[in-house]
Amino acid sequence: MEVLLENSRSRKNKHVLRTFLFKVDVNGVIQQIELPGKVVRPTYKVGEAKIVNIPNKGTYVYLFLLRNLYGRVIGRIIVINDGKIVLVMKYRKLKLKLIDGDDKYVTIVKRISEQLKIPVKKININKKK
Repeated sequence: MEVLLENSRSRKNKHVLRTFLFKVDVNGVIQQIELPGKVVRPTYKVGEAKIVNIPNKGTYVYLFLLRNLYGRVIGRIIVINDGKIVLVMKYRKLKLKLIDGDDKYVTIVKRISEQLKIPVKKININKKK
């Protein structure tokens, strides 16, 4: 599975885009990883971007965060286990919302948000039926 790792911002610093990739070990240790990849053009003018290939074995967390003109941060969190997407969450208005997937991976997302010091007021794990 390929994902885009990007760290870019606009010239006037009004928009900022950051993506992270974390690997979760079998012991539960979460580490940010850097994989080699193909360099591509970033979304905004200042910064760099590359497309990396995630290995099929293991659990990985892909985090996409975008700060807009008003300073609000929106994002998506995707948990990938053995090459398949097992959890998709949305971050908006300081809240994490379960979009699709298994809620047993939410604890990993909580630990990553604490590790990156992302403010979270509420976590909604109720799926619509």
